[in-house]
This record gives sequence, structure tokens and C-alpha cells, in this order.
Amino acid sequence: MSNLNLCPHCGKGQLYFSGDGRARECERCGHRIPLESPRRSVKELQELAFYRFNSERADEFGRTGVRMLLAQGVAAAKEGDLDEAYHYLGRVLRTNAEDSDKARAWLWLSQTLDDPADKRYCLEQVLVLDPTHGTARRGLAVLDGRLNPQEIINPDQLEREVSDEPVTAVAEQFTCPRCAGHMNYTPDGHALVCEFCAYRQEVGADGQPQTESRFGQGTFEQEFTAAMATARGHVQPIQMRAFHCHSCAVEFVLAPQTISLTCPYCDAVYVTQAAESHEIIPPHALIPFAISLNEAQLALRRWCKQHNIERPRLSPIIGIYLPVWTFDLGGEIKWSGLVKKGDDWIPISGSHLPFFDDMLVPASHKTPESLTKGFAEFDLTGLVAYDARYLADWPAERYQLPLADASLIARKKALKSLRQNASRLTRGELVRDLRLNSQGLIIESFKHILLPLWVAHFQIEGMVYDVVVNGQNGRVHGNRPQRAVGKFFARLLGKEW
Repeated sequence: MSNLNLCPHCGKGQLYFSGDGRARECERCGHRIPLESPRRSVKELQELAFYRFNSERADEFGRTGVRMLLAQGVAAAKEGDLDEAYHYLGRVLRTNAEDSDKARAWLWLSQTLDDPADKRYCLEQVLVLDPTHGTARRGLAVLDGRLNPQEIINPDQLEREVSDEPVTAVAEQFTCPRCAGHMNYTPDGHALVCEFCAYRQEVGADGQPQTESRFGQGTFEQEFTAAMATARGHVQPIQMRAFHCHSCAVEFVLAPQTISLTCPYCDAVYVTQAAESHEIIPPHALIPFAISLNEAQLALRRWCKQHNIERPRLSPIIGIYLPVWTFDLGGEIKWSGLVKKGDDWIPISGSHLPFFDDMLVPASHKTPESLTKGFAEFDLTGLVAYDARYLADWPAERYQLPLADASLIARKKALKSLRQNASRLTRGELVRDLRLNSQGLIIESFKHILLPLWVAHFQIEGMVYDVVVNGQNGRVHGNRPQRAVGKFFARLLGKEW
């Protein structure tokens, strides 16, 4: 017997190749000697898997066999045995495994590698197999520097810091540099003007706010995947804040939603910087007021006259910025249903590549749904970069709906839109029993914006009705009393006002 085949451990047993071919084992004592072999690069693994798949030479494994290989590879990766993990996960890629199993193998392969380029390649292969894979998208965001790994949280175990005492907020007061008088915002939202000497100060250094895009298709877009992986995608303001007026030394306790204030005693104008700003997503953009108070009052009078509302007890009209989330959605929607062919209904299925640009989701619970439907009339090309000075004359409500909850509403609205326009899926054919699979629907990006509204209320016969004037175009929406005949036709036409 050759000395090369004798076990060096017991000196008596003969060495044989192990079943997986990765070591030599003693038949007597079981001593194992690993065989050193160069590790294939991830690109070589992909090329080998592609060659075998296209030449019909893929390793034939049943579903159970593939799952066993995958389980062994994942277990080895969790235990830190990277070579073992690389071996089994690489074998999964050379089999006739399903795309979901191969995607999982590529994902765990990325955990066994140190080279960022190799990690990126593995994660990209995951997205080739499953474009909606959240973990892979998050991993690429980390590699790109768009997401700090230390900020990643488990939303189910999120701890919120709650202060029992009011927290002092830092405030910025707009004072005229010439006479130290109070400065107020112009109705067009482009400058601050001193109420005493009429000194004018433009909002931006060059008079034009920056409107450069940060992410996504449109201006001011923010990446959704990175936001949802951190706490800012799941929280809303919960702390109390104390505010000190520098002019009259009066302190106020502010509601969590308040981010601007006019002192009721000295009329000093402030924009409060929230003490809990680490818990919220600040506005990315807003639409400045283009309709003045007088124009809003005229529009409201015309609306009352048009709807035969006589002598309403009208409250003062207040300008306010309301928070809104916008989402860009894409991906793939798989659908199935029945289409009519002659006298028969034939089963049919397919896929659709939707794209929804700037899907609006109101972030305030106070505004009635019947009034928020008018938000679609805003021209979002008028958005400018958020600047605290835009809020000097008008209060702005802090968002109450977290990003995570708003994204679910956006997905529901997208699916509702597809159902209402089902003929787009079937190229004009009538379809019934439509079923949509939203697993492939992706939210690509989002924005937190502020929209300008003039808000008022009026009373008739003891009933209070809400009405709003669009601060950009002057259009009016509101609730109003209706006679019996008017109610019948309004319901028949599906109108709420």
C-alpha cells in the first residue's frame, strides 16, 4: 500500500475520496484531509451555470435535493464556514433549481465575499431573477453609499423616545437687516418684505431656489428602499416642544404638527426647528402660494354664489401648507381573468409594466377626504426646494401618516387604478373576474411635499361645512348643503360636493 494512501493520523487505515469529492477520509478512523482547490470567481460561477443551463447539462436535482444543498450552504454561511458555504451555494447555481432558490443562493453568496465588486455582482444577479427583492436592493444601497448600515432598524422592534417634559425648540425669526422690523412673506412666496421700511429679501441667494433631483425620475425624489430600512420610514412626531418668543418672552407648547408660528401677542413671525427632527422626514419641496388672500376671498364668494349659498356665516380664511407624500411606482403586475370571445368567456392571463408618477397620498388626518380629492389639480412642476422662509406667513402642518403607512395606501391606489382601467391590460377587451398579483409592484421613490391651501368654514342652519381654495390656481372645493333633488342627482353622478 502506498504511503500516500495511508492515514497520517492512525497509520493503518486507507484514504479514500469523500462523497462530495472535497476531501480524503480514512476508512478506519474517519480522519478527514480537505483537498485544496482554487475557488471559482462569482462571474465564473455564473458563466458555468449559464453554459450548463443552455446546453441542457444542468445537474438534475429534485426540489428536495436543491433545498438540501441550499440549506447546507446557508447553514455554513451562518456558522462562518465561508468555503463550505461557497461550495454548496455554487452547486445550487449549477442545478436546474427554480429562480427563487437561485436568487437565495446568490444572496447568501454575497455574504461570503469581501470584495465589494463581487458582492455587487451577486446582488445584481438576485435582482435579475427577482427585481422586487428588497434585501438585494437594500444591499446595493449600502454598497452605493446611499444607506448607512448602522441606521438599518427592525421596524417591529422600533423604540421611540418620549419626553415627559416639553423640549425647547430653536426658532428662527425673520428680522429686517435695515430697521430690525418684522418681515413677512409676499403672496407669491418669492421674497420676504419688511412691514415697516418695505425692504425686500429674496428667498434664495440668487432669487431662484435649487430644484436639482436627488433620486428618481422627477425633481426632489428620494429613494424609497433606503428610507424604509431606517427609522425615518416608520416614525411620526410624538414629542412635546416648548417655544420661546424672543420679542415678548412668552413661551408656548407646540403641537407635534406645528412647524411655523405667528406670536399672538407681538405678531412676531417664527419658523420652529423641531427638537425631534431625527424622528421625522423633513419636507423636500413645496409649492409657494400664488393666490393672495383677496383672490381667495373673491373665489370663495363666486363659489357660494354659483351654488346658491346665501348669507353664510363664514369664518376667517387661513392660509396653510398641508403635508402630502408622493410616490413613483413601477415593476410588474401579473394578472388573470376572463375575456369575452363571441358568446364565451375565455380564461386569459398576462403581465403589465405599470408606471405611476407622483401618486399623491395626503399625510394629514384632519383634512376631510372629500376635500383632499382636489389635490390632484396641483401642478407639481411648480415645486421648489424647501426653505424655512417660505413658511414665515403661513402655518404648516407636520405629517401624521408615516412613510411606511403611506406607501401601503399608494399601492392600494395603484391597484384600484388598474382595476378601474382593466381594458388597458387586455388591449381594449372586456374583462371580468380580474385578479391582480401585486408582488412585483415596486415603489421606486418618494417625496414629502407641502401644498398651499386657503381653508375656511361656514355655517348654515347650525351645520358647519368645510371649503378650501387651491393656493396655486384658485379652484374651490367644499362641502355644501343640498336639497333632496340635488342630493339624488349628486349621488347618481357620484359627486360629493
